[in-house]
Amino acid sequence: MTVPDVASLRDAYSAPHELVRASDGKTLFVRRWGVEEGSPASLLILHGITGYSGPYGQMMAEEFASGGYCVYGMDLRGHGLSDGRRGDYPSEDRLVKDLTETAAFLKAKSKKLVVLGHSLGALSAIMIVKNSPKDVDGLVLISAAKKLRAGAYGKPKASAALKTLMGVALLRGSPLIEYRREGMTGVGDPLFNFRYSARFYSALYGVGALGVSRMFRSGVLDSPHLDLDKPLGIPLLVGVGDHDELFPVEAAKEFCEGIDCADKEFFVIQGAKHASFPKGGWTPLLSWLDREFPK
Repeated sequence: MTVPDVASLRDAYSAPHELVRASDGKTLFVRRWGVEEGSPASLLILHGITGYSGPYGQMMAEEFASGGYCVYGMDLRGHGLSDGRRGDYPSEDRLVKDLTETAAFLKAKSKKLVVLGHSLGALSAIMIVKNSPKDVDGLVLISAAKKLRAGAYGKPKASAALKTLMGVALLRGSPLIEYRREGMTGVGDPLFNFRYSARFYSALYGVGALGVSRMFRSGVLDSPHLDLDKPLGIPLLVGVGDHDELFPVEAAKEFCEGIDCADKEFFVIQGAKHASFPKGGWTPLLSWLDREFPK
């Protein structure tokens, strides 16, 4: 696996962006689409596993920006153009700090801040809401649920299982665990990650690596980071594609219904897969934004 020269690529990046200096001195990269001036709310997109903020421009951010909203996309530490060891997270505490410090930085620039988590990014989004609720005015969860579609992940090969055990037992910070599934995007893009450490999974899911392995084998993502410990006092929108390869519509709807929130909506994105959305598919989300955050 070739490790990209992130610092040089970041220095050469000239499109609109922000650099957030984390409290441990590392730099977190945040893309921007649209402008803050006149935007009734800004959106912070949190990417899924293997990804980074860049592909979310065409995937969704450009459509949101054309609707009059300022949109940001954060690269998690060790992803995209952010500092950090590729495919690793030092600890759950560091993850929480990175997320909440970035949210606070963007909230200071925005009238309102809506956090949008896609796929694994739903975990990140909920972690921000739980740890820094003052900085979040709305929550959107896309392509996320607790119950996986049957057969979404095939049975791992013996060599992959051995690497997983090594990662758990000996080298928790080494990106030995390969992430593979049918329909993945980003293959060939050097800023995508396809190997992760046991420590990364533990930080994101809030359980030990063996617990993560059990969740995927059972098909139920019973992560404490997907649970809100108190009623959600901000608007919530949950959406899923009708052809999502990982989460069936029924599971996403059940996930939405399980969140204690007086102001929540659920929608199905017609013609969408887990990380592929048709042009115009975000019209319900834009309508929701216009209702909840009128210009």
